[in-house]
Amino acid sequence: MRELFLQIVYGRSQSAFSEGGLIVGAGLEDLGKGLRSQVGTMYGTKAKGVRYLEMAEGYVNRIALDKDDQVCGYEFINFGKLMDEIKKGTDANEALKKVTSTYGRFSKEAGAVKIIDPRKE
Repeated sequence: MRELFLQIVYGRSQSAFSEGGLIVGAGLEDLGKGLRSQVGTMYGTKAKGVRYLEMAEGYVNRIALDKDDQVCGYEFINFGKLMDEIKKGTDANEALKKVTSTYGRFSKEAGAVKIIDPRKE
């Protein structure tokens, strides 16, 4: 029962319950398709606001804030897809542009008042 609990908690149940599943210790990135084992983490303080984001889509490059200084969108780099592109032989700079996307109200037209780079703030 303990092992079953640990497999479910650590997301490894596929290897235990399906024929030809992932090996023990494998993660979501081992399935391919540009996915990573990351749900989402955020770090911030009241004084400085959001400082760092890592979401399921990838690493957050820039953050859009609304009129109340609340996060309303972000630009992200999908590292899983970036690595796939580089493996295919795509130039790294071109691949980076190709896998950079936005989520939410990232543009001024969509309601973003300020766009910041959390690494420089």
